[in-house]
Amino acid sequence: MIRMLLQCEDAYFVNAFSNYASLNCPTIEFVCFTTVDRAREYLAGSSLRLDAVLGSQELLDQVNRPKTARFLVSDQTVYSDEEAIRINIYQSGTAIISDIKSALALSGGDLFRTGGRNVHVVAGYSVQGGSGKSVLSYALAAAAARAGKQALYISLDPFPALGQLYEHNFSSSIDDLLFALKGSRDLAPVVLDTLERNMDQVMVLPPFHFAGDLLSLTQEELERLIRVLVEKTDLEYIFIDLPTGLQPMNLWVLEQCTTVMQVYTDDMAGRERMLRVDQDVYFKNLPIHGQILTVLNQSRQKTPEDGIDMKIPRSESLQQGRRVADVQERNPAFLKSCTDLLQVLA
Repeated sequence: MIRMLLQCEDAYFVNAFSNYASLNCPTIEFVCFTTVDRAREYLAGSSLRLDAVLGSQELLDQVNRPKTARFLVSDQTVYSDEEAIRINIYQSGTAIISDIKSALALSGGDLFRTGGRNVHVVAGYSVQGGSGKSVLSYALAAAAARAGKQALYISLDPFPALGQLYEHNFSSSIDDLLFALKGSRDLAPVVLDTLERNMDQVMVLPPFHFAGDLLSLTQEELERLIRVLVEKTDLEYIFIDLPTGLQPMNLWVLEQCTTVMQVYTDDMAGRERMLRVDQDVYFKNLPIHGQILTVLNQSRQKTPEDGIDMKIPRSESLQQGRRVADVQERNPAFLKSCTDLLQVLA
């Protein structure tokens, strides 16, 4: 177990967060104080191992334990600060703990190695345009977030249509991430600073400004990005929405995923494409190491079929362009199908 000292002058926050963490974060033991003097007395008088301190700048300046990581209480989480990693305490308890775990992972040593847990990296993929894979990929991320899981949605489509998926005003830009991928900077802090949590509690990355920026990424750069997301974050699900087709970028990502989710519409056109892919020698010989799931979308019948892992019911609201989270709120059958598919992924 990790032992961490938390010092903040906001007594209400310290009490509320301490209670929340004791119930929801068994891997970290928090020792909490409101004043610098009390925290300093603990540091001076305790011989117990202390892995990290989250507190004011005044306290951090007085921490003389070389093996103890130091994080600054702030109103914004920043991982790439040269002085100290900053943790935003003015957010949900889940988000605070997620940020702390990512900070611990960045601190090195044996503090918190996220790579030891089971991270589901899922590619939403199809050779059929209009299959609904983007909506379904985001719907799964939103369903995971509803269940209290840490989930990320990334679109690698050069021309994404995000309006039906979520609304979010990004405070960060994809530019820093692109520069870090192309250069020699430490990638992990930049990735963590670029990730943002939207109103559905789904982690998202800002969209690429131009198709050329996205298409310029190499296989090595994409592998680095996925590796950092798996090893240096608290994510449990990573949903990568791929563009339609068999372009090289898709093939590179498919190799890195734990699950490839093939999506087709449950109609004549979708089933024909599904059959062609299933019989295609080239696709069968692709170096895909994860499981391959076949999903029929916009289905009018629930009858199980061999070779079909899940049927997603047709939603008129989605067809009319309603936001995904709103449909999940109003349509229990659609939400249940997403939850059931998450169980299959696990």
